[in-house]
Amino acid sequence: MADPLSDTLGGMLSVTTGRPRPFNLTSTRPDWAHQLVQGKPVSNVPGLLASLFNLCGQAHRLCAGLAIQAARGEPSSFSDEGRRLLQTETLREHLRRITLDWPLQLAASAESRARFQDAAHKALRAFPPGTGLPAAPDALADWLSEHLLGGPPGEWLAHWEQAPHAWMRRWCASTPAWLPELLEGAKGVADTPMPAPHVLRVHACPRELRLLAHQLRSSPAFNRQPHWQGQCAETGPWGRLNQPAPEQLGTPWLRLGARLAELVRLSLPDAPQRSGRHWLQAGSVCLGPGEGLGWVEMARGLLVHFIRLDGSGAEARAQACRVLAPTEWNFHPQGAVAQVLETLPATLSAPLEHRIRALMTAFDPCMRFELLAAHGALEKTHA
Repeated sequence: MADPLSDTLGGMLSVTTGRPRPFNLTSTRPDWAHQLVQGKPVSNVPGLLASLFNLCGQAHRLCAGLAIQAARGEPSSFSDEGRRLLQTETLREHLRRITLDWPLQLAASAESRARFQDAAHKALRAFPPGTGLPAAPDALADWLSEHLLGGPPGEWLAHWEQAPHAWMRRWCASTPAWLPELLEGAKGVADTPMPAPHVLRVHACPRELRLLAHQLRSSPAFNRQPHWQGQCAETGPWGRLNQPAPEQLGTPWLRLGARLAELVRLSLPDAPQRSGRHWLQAGSVCLGPGEGLGWVEMARGLLVHFIRLDGSGAEARAQACRVLAPTEWNFHPQGAVAQVLETLPATLSAPLEHRIRALMTAFDPCMRFELLAAHGALEKTHA
């Protein structure tokens, strides 16, 4: 059921078929971050932003802390504890989306939707009590094997790394479990090439991060409709610094696979640039006295915080704060999702609705979206 207060506070996406860019994808998500923290003691900023973006609160807390460190001229500190908290939160967010959202959005009919939801809820009820990281990795691996993957997580990931598309096809077609069956049913509408992806990797280079910070600083509206080097860009689990060849994951179906692969990576023991707490990266860059930028690879993609301080030491307050989240890249009115939408028919049908739901789920807007036909609203749903 739609919640008007939630739509007002969190915003909503309007998705319209049969219209060209920029008229087929409209966001009403407000920019609360600057208003919330401006003038506040800088020590309060990480907690305030973590509360505002509570689904990924640890990522925002970490990102704000890194930006503040940089603004103070302190070295970037991505501690082992920070890595563990980011790993755990991202893993849980992927689990939440896969078990709660995917059955609702990827199933083709009401009947299959109910069946997959029942299977997912059964899997969740079997989740080991108190399981976390690194408390019970063996129990988590056993649960993934039995209730999601149909086999050992390490073997699943090795196959994915060798040939993502071939493995997804083989795994979905041959594994008797609810999740591969669900993804197999979505393959026909989601395994279609998208426009050549411009994957956001700005965090690979301090110089490029400074250029991005300049745009955030000079244009208060930049974080609502960002662009990079004159192009729209996309970000997600397929665009990590440790992810080789993200361009090979060029369909919505493979982007769903990338999210599942990251869940598996985060459940496995630590291995440099491959799994555990060493998979996700974070960092910062000092932009000058009192200005810093922090970045974190979080569940939906690259998160960036820019902050300017007023004062120093314990008396410092936040003079300006800009949060640049994955949603604004992926659902830009001129971006990749909008490019796909403008190629679709204006008349809605069940297969077309299925395709749009799969597309939106692959990019995960983290807010409600409204699917519109030529003459008004068809349905609202959470993504």
